[in-house]
Amino acid sequence: MKNYSKLLYLATLGLIVACTTSNDSAGNTTEIENAIAIRVFDGETPAAKVRYQVLPSWYVADPSDTTNSVNYTYEGITDSAGWAYIDGHQNGSYTINFIKGNSSIVLQYTLNNLHHEYVLDSVQLAATGAVKGLVDLPDSASFAWVAIQGLNMVVKTDTLGQFIIAKVPQGNITVSAWDADYDYSIGQASAKIAENDTTDLGLIENPNKKIPENAMRVMPSDLISDWMRPLSFPTVLIMRLTEDNFDFKKAAKDGSDIRLYDGSGNLIPFEIDGWDTTLNSAVLNIRVESATDTVRPWLLKWGDKDAKKLDSVNVWKDLSDSLVSALNSVEILNFETGGIYNDIPAPMVKHEWYIQPHSGATISDTLTADKMNGIEKADSTIFGKNMLHVQYSAGTKGQYVVIGTRIAEHQHDLSRLDSVEVWLKGDGDFDIFLETIVESDTNYKTSYTGKVNKQWTRVVVKPEDFGSPDNKDYHGWDVTRNKITRFTIFVYNGKDVWIDNVKMYGINVDDLL
Repeated sequence: MKNYSKLLYLATLGLIVACTTSNDSAGNTTEIENAIAIRVFDGETPAAKVRYQVLPSWYVADPSDTTNSVNYTYEGITDSAGWAYIDGHQNGSYTINFIKGNSSIVLQYTLNNLHHEYVLDSVQLAATGAVKGLVDLPDSASFAWVAIQGLNMVVKTDTLGQFIIAKVPQGNITVSAWDADYDYSIGQASAKIAENDTTDLGLIENPNKKIPENAMRVMPSDLISDWMRPLSFPTVLIMRLTEDNFDFKKAAKDGSDIRLYDGSGNLIPFEIDGWDTTLNSAVLNIRVESATDTVRPWLLKWGDKDAKKLDSVNVWKDLSDSLVSALNSVEILNFETGGIYNDIPAPMVKHEWYIQPHSGATISDTLTADKMNGIEKADSTIFGKNMLHVQYSAGTKGQYVVIGTRIAEHQHDLSRLDSVEVWLKGDGDFDIFLETIVESDTNYKTSYTGKVNKQWTRVVVKPEDFGSPDNKDYHGWDVTRNKITRFTIFVYNGKDVWIDNVKMYGINVDDLL
């Protein structure tokens, strides 16, 4: 083929032949020549003299070939206008790779008796990228081979199954992994490579590995949220079990039969932080000593009736205070920024905090004009630089002022909450509420009642401290704990209240996402 018009001619000819009545006579059989035409650009300029290589899409490089010699199905260079033409092309599925320095692009196409031509008039060269992942190694294997199908690219994994392939052309690729000793396929994964970026395939699972009954595989990386990075070791990863990923009916009532194994079959220490078969909810705090322990899949097993309860373990031993705090607390309000939004950390969605008088209660004119007027410089007795000061009038029964904020977009199970901490001073009474006003007509809430003192007081409310007042709208902790979306403080029977440093302990950011 010498020009693009020839392909148009072939397409027209194919249409004519398809419409011609055929018979079994060989003399009346018309054969159509396969052909492809692809035009390559480098930016806005046609890419002349760009090298291209074509291999079957099923091709994988031979790792034992140290000469790196490849018998390409077709190879050549683009013409002065950036066109690559191949006439008389064989039937089948193929991969074509255009290469110019550190730029490249890969495409797949199929030619057969129904589709004789492949035409693409605008393909852009782009900077190469990379692909990485983890191969689920057979138990007896110390490594595996990983290749990109249709390209002469193959690498060896490390002993954990990790691999990375550099200088991968932009486009859609398929990665194949196979056992080095027994030469059988482990698995495949597909991805789209972006320029100057590394694509993570995650785990390429080995279908030959049998998972025992009452067991599931867990990728440690799935337990590592972005806000937890960079990781320092030792650390604790948190696994949340729900009825969606765990069968509570087949496990012991207290979870004592649960066992967790690493990729080498060794027991991993953990503690059960709440086990609730009423809500079908549980949390495992898992001790991880090094980054190596997070690479290969873990196996969680349960249902062994003869399993003895494991000895308790302190998974938090020798961890820094800052790490323990980050993994076990969420700050709600501290007013340090002096802004209108609460202080819950990213990636949670921040919402405005608010002050609302109800049932005849009033707040000072300055607060009515702008709630930001309530932020004052903190005194020396508490942490931070700012606090919230609310001047109000709510002297009769039933009058109150609400100070609060939304802490979650949706209802969440906070069963493992250890406590809520609030710093207060002033006069009058207060109620601390955890409640939901999102997804149902019922305003589920649970509350704690106390008195405000003239001195700063650290108020700590545990789940068992939340009561259920004699009010049909209040439901108590056991009913409300998995429906919480909002934190509020009601103040009444007074004139002044200062509030600062509201924090929840025993949960972390992932519990509210």
